[in-house]
Amino acid sequence: MIVNCNPDKLYDTNYFLGALCSEFLKQFGEKAENIISLFSYRRGLALGKAMSAKLEDKSFETAIKAFVAASEKSTAPAELISFEKNRAVMKGMVCPLGLNGNGREICEAMMNMDRGILEKMSGKRIKYTVNKTVAAGDDHCEVVFYVD
Repeated sequence: MIVNCNPDKLYDTNYFLGALCSEFLKQFGEKAENIISLFSYRRGLALGKAMSAKLEDKSFETAIKAFVAASEKSTAPAELISFEKNRAVMKGMVCPLGLNGNGREICEAMMNMDRGILEKMSGKRIKYTVNKTVAAGDDHCEVVFYVD
């Protein structure tokens, strides 16, 4: 049984996905982390494909702005803290996957979903660094995305 899982929230697909992946990682360790990273990335590419169809141009800046705009309509809005030509820093107060307290590893593995979304939307190879995460007990998340 997952320590950090609210059974009443399992109706939410994102929450369910986060809880399932957290338990998978807890049970199976590094092998699971690799699988979670891969499938999170693939899901991100699929989501990004749908989102990119609505964009006028493929650029890192356009992708970041569209990503933030989409998040503002969700239960976990992201805030763009800073933007430079090939680097964006985002902050979030709520994890849409409900990873709070489940550990940095699960956050970093599942952030590949956002990487996939941004790659598909921008047409660029994206990397990221998780500076802070509620999954590890921080009071907010801070992620840096940059063009590779």
